[in-house]
Amino acid sequence: MEFNATFIVAFVSFTIFTVIMNIILYSPITKIIEKRKKYIDSNYLDAQNNINKSNDIYKLRNEQLDKARIAAKETISEKTDKANLKKSEITQQAKTQAHQLLDEKRNYYNDVSNEAKLYLKDEIKSLAQKISGKFMSTEEKIEYVDDDIVKDILKG
Repeated sequence: MEFNATFIVAFVSFTIFTVIMNIILYSPITKIIEKRKKYIDSNYLDAQNNINKSNDIYKLRNEQLDKARIAAKETISEKTDKANLKKSEITQQAKTQAHQLLDEKRNYYNDVSNEAKLYLKDEIKSLAQKISGKFMSTEEKIEYVDDDIVKDILKG
């Protein structure tokens, strides 16, 4: 193999072709590839940041929901306790009023019963006087009537 001028011309033209191809084709493609790599890396970092933020928001939301559930349970428990206390108070008031009304009615009926007994006692004495007057020839007044006998008559 001989070295002549065609070899040198081919070598120089290949070198010039390589430099021109590097300037025209490879350099812009390399720049485009680097831009895309930076763009993808930037988007990947943004996506990672967004995932971290969304996880933080999710955790915060769950914490707030847990706090709200606890607060709701406490509120429900508190309201239930208040309602039960009010129910007990109202029930106690109703019982007290019922007992008072019952005592009033009992006293009223005892008074009425006592008045009726007094009236009947006088009536029994009067009837005894009339009966004794029918059986006895003279009308004698019965001055003393045993209260125990009258009570037995009223009971029986």
